[in-house]
Parts: sequence; C-alpha cells; structure tokens
Amino acid sequence: MANHGHEKTTKNDMKNIELPSAETIRAAQVEPLFYDINQAAQALNVSTKSVRRLLRVRKLTSCKALRKVLIPRKQIEEFIKASCDIPAMTLHPR
Repeated sequence: MANHGHEKTTKNDMKNIELPSAETIRAAQVEPLFYDINQAAQALNVSTKSVRRLLRVRKLTSCKALRKVLIPRKQIEEFIKASCDIPAMTLHPR
C-alpha cells in the first residue's frame, strides 16, 4: 500500500532533527541601538541603581526620547572596554 507522505512521526524521527545552536540564534537577533535603564543594567550585570549612578557621575551618557532615558549601545561597549584590565591583542602573536 502506498503511503503518499502521510507517515507518522516517531520519537526516533524527532531525535534526528537538528535545532539551531545558541550561537546561530544570537547571530540572528538584532542588537538594539539604545538600552533603557533596565536593559543597560542587565547588559552590565548590575542593578538599575548602579546604572543611574554611572549616569549621574557621567561614566555613561544618555538621551531622552518619549520620556525614556536611553543609553546608546556604544556607550555601554566603551564603558566595558575602559573598565577592563585586559591588555590589547597584538597583531602578530608569537
């Protein structure tokens, strides 16, 4: 008897399905241009109070749009770079 593509899917068939890796999923996500205070706190792994303190002492800068405090992603990245003690990578490692 011909099946005509109406096969039942079994658990063994499901084991052979490849799911996208976490890296593939992250690569498909678009990074925001700006973070609100909660998102910035998550990105920096600190409290929202710490983010507000960083804004107050001008370690981070922000802008306001639609009554929301927004912190450019570049500011977060530059703050992390400036805060890290990691030496710069050399162009020709030996």
